[in-house]
Amino acid sequence: MKPFKSFLAPQIQKFITYRQNLGYQISRSRSHLKTFDRYLKEHKIEKSLLPPSFFLQLRSDLKIEPRSVNAIISSLRVFFQFLIRKGIYAQNPLQDIPELPENDTIPFIFSPQQTDQLLAAVCKRLRHTKSYYLKDLSEYMAILLMARCGLRISEPLRLKRHHYRTEEKTLYIEKTKFKKDRLIPLPMVVAIEMQNYLALRDAWLVEQQNPFLLAGFKQKGLNDDCKWSICLLTWFWPFSITLNPIATTDPSPATTGWRPSSHWLK
Repeated sequence: MKPFKSFLAPQIQKFITYRQNLGYQISRSRSHLKTFDRYLKEHKIEKSLLPPSFFLQLRSDLKIEPRSVNAIISSLRVFFQFLIRKGIYAQNPLQDIPELPENDTIPFIFSPQQTDQLLAAVCKRLRHTKSYYLKDLSEYMAILLMARCGLRISEPLRLKRHHYRTEEKTLYIEKTKFKKDRLIPLPMVVAIEMQNYLALRDAWLVEQQNPFLLAGFKQKGLNDDCKWSICLLTWFWPFSITLNPIATTDPSPATTGWRPSSHWLK
């Protein structure tokens, strides 16, 4: 872990230790404070009390998305509140710094019929050769679980074989986005497809001990590259080719800057 280098480095490290001891996840705050620390160092800011005008300039100099700028300002506001409690500052210089307006995206929500069309399009893309069929089918099953069961895009990739309970027809998801576990019942149509997939998987991998539910190559699961290929395969290709009537009745991605998202299937 690279150390902080600005004149506030000791206080930043004390703040991080303090937050850790309280049980907070500090990875995001650490990243924001590293940006702040680097800015202080690059602009050769010496030991002094920083006025609100400094943070307005900082906000202007950060060439990143407004949402990310607001997150950094929010983390700094908490950090300077800590400095107030330490008696270093009398008042928080960020308390009146307003947030930047964010570019919110209005999602396109796929209807059940459109979701069926997407899945059919992906199914047609399966390569019917022994080298690739099982991997392609695994990617299809990942997309099916996202569309029918509400899994997030990374969750199917992490599933192990024992996470699927055949008798109960449930999936056990460990450590979700919010650090919790959850048990997901599969709809009957998905459970049938899962049983068919597992019959093929177990027959083809009889000599392998692949621990992953959705098998990839060389006794591994689907990797992060597959995550992005799933996005491209599912959201871009079927949208522009298979669902052309939808594309003609809704705003064009090319003209609006709009991009599909896996969350919109839910």
